[in-house]
Amino acid sequence: RYGVAADVALHAPSAGGDDRNYHAHILTTTREVEADGLGKKTRILDAAKTGGPEIESLRELWAMQCNEALERHQQPARIDHRSYERQGVDEMPTIHLGPTSTTMERKHKAEQERKGEPYKPQTFKAQENERRRTLNDHVREMVRELAATVREVAEQAKNAKKSAAQALLRAIGSQRQEELAEQARRAAEAHRREEERREALRQQSLREARERAVQEAKGRMADIAKKAQRLAPDAREKFLAGEYPSDPFNRALKAHRHPLGTTGLDAEEKAVKAHLKVYQEQEKRQQAERQQAPARGRGRGRGGPSRSRSRDYDSGPSYDSGPDFF
Repeated sequence: RYGVAADVALHAPSAGGDDRNYHAHILTTTREVEADGLGKKTRILDAAKTGGPEIESLRELWAMQCNEALERHQQPARIDHRSYERQGVDEMPTIHLGPTSTTMERKHKAEQERKGEPYKPQTFKAQENERRRTLNDHVREMVRELAATVREVAEQAKNAKKSAAQALLRAIGSQRQEELAEQARRAAEAHRREEERREALRQQSLREARERAVQEAKGRMADIAKKAQRLAPDAREKFLAGEYPSDPFNRALKAHRHPLGTTGLDAEEKAVKAHLKVYQEQEKRQQAERQQAPARGRGRGRGGPSRSRSRDYDSGPSYDSGPDFF
């Protein structure tokens, strides 16, 4: 469909990992494959307007093919590429651990097993996932209990029709229905409060992550500006070209490593270059002032510049905190 070459790697679960984690990695070229080799760029997967829908269609096709394979092998499991929210599943999703947290948890679990102690999550993400799984189990248990109660009431009503004490059973059924309604109301209220708390935690996590990324980006910008300020002009240009490449592929790699992505990298480049421009102008102005300083100081003492005048000149501007562009 896209004219690109694809490399597919099928992986079995890693040692000490989840034994269900069979997965695949699919990598494609960024250029179309032609008779003589790689040709023009494949823009449809990168463009802002088409990239998202194209990737979504690929994920949907992958899910369909997996489900067809599962059905051929008479396996009941099915996969869905959509999120819980889009599926309408009223369940709290877990957080992706990532390689760092996964490694820490495996090491901690192995250590606990050697000590003969029960495993308890150590990292924040694993602890949060454990809390969410417990909450989901609790909600499912409440639903099962409510369904069992409804079935029980229905069975009681059915048996009541066969007995002579219909009036008494109707009174009991009415009272039971009130209890069920109260239980359902309490369950709904508890679920609503949990949703509010969960949303507050999510918003707090987003704010904290944003603040950490901004602070990291500020520190990075200050370091780059300081390094560039200490270099000679020709070396400075080469250094900046390496940090802010014009080639789209290399720039995309740089933006991927930046705490704030492409927007942060663009803003950082603009701020650093603006600072260096001011710094260069100050260097030129101070150099000119130093060259003129002896002429202005003649006639004092033994003909040289005054000591008080010499203190008016320093070694040039410094970069202490850097511009704030976030």
